[in-house]
Amino acid sequence: MKFKAISLIALALLSTHCATIVSGKTQTMTIDSNVKDADIVVDGVNVGKTPYTGPVTRAKSASVTLRKDGYASKTVTLNTEIEPMFWGNIIFGGVFGSTTDNSTGAMYKYAPGTLVMDLEKQGK
Repeated sequence: MKFKAISLIALALLSTHCATIVSGKTQTMTIDSNVKDADIVVDGVNVGKTPYTGPVTRAKSASVTLRKDGYASKTVTLNTEIEPMFWGNIIFGGVFGSTTDNSTGAMYKYAPGTLVMDLEKQGK
């Protein structure tokens, strides 16, 4: 009986930070546009050019800006959902695990994971 109790406690302690450990602080996203090679800026950080599939840092909210010479820049705010692994922290890790996931942004995921934005030529 003691072994089972110790095993359950160990499992609960090891399960803290579930979303941070399992899902990570980044999420793979696809960002594309009607204009190839447009600069992609996520919360002020240039992450690449369209078309792009790669990591984007998770956060409660984030904005994506596309820029290309000759086109008007466009900015959108990404929609977020709570990462399902976060709920494991509430059950097993309690406050400590859930606050870690919240502070790292791992408790959120961007939904949908694909973003397509149309840029308009300047002067139109």
